[in-house]
Amino acid sequence: MKRTKFHMPVLILCSMLMTVVCFAGRPGISSPGSVFERTGPENDSISNEIWKIEMQYKKAFITGDSALFLKCYAPGACILAPNAPLLCEQRGLLQFYKGARQAGVRDASFTSLGLFGQTPEYVTQQGAVELFDNDQHSLGKGKVLIIWKKTTEGWRIFRHMLNFDAAMPAARGNQ
Repeated sequence: MKRTKFHMPVLILCSMLMTVVCFAGRPGISSPGSVFERTGPENDSISNEIWKIEMQYKKAFITGDSALFLKCYAPGACILAPNAPLLCEQRGLLQFYKGARQAGVRDASFTSLGLFGQTPEYVTQQGAVELFDNDQHSLGKGKVLIIWKKTTEGWRIFRHMLNFDAAMPAARGNQ
């Protein structure tokens, strides 16, 4: 298998993207009562399940627990970040996760803008994000589309597409 070398600017950008679905700790946060598009009781159930995984994702990122992080993703999951190769399965997801931790991204404010295209197996979530370093300095704002997949364990991230409103600044710290 051919190994891909990342240049530092790409690694830093990918790293900052990792926290796009880190959701707790700031105003505008996604929660069971937030701005999810609601069309009935089933959507409430889905948004509540997704919110629980968002909280698990947040905890995994802050604590550095890569095993907990991987549990947020469905089998066959991929991250589609700008200016980076497609990162899939455990190896790709962990590469992305470790890069984010190394770049110093430690928090994010996520706002869900709605759930769309729900089927029994998939639902798409649109959102907005702001990333923060360890000292709570803003690193930038962006957009996210997440395709959630219903698995035997519940809803998990299947595709995670990210983009930013402007070029991301260099990370301020690695802690």
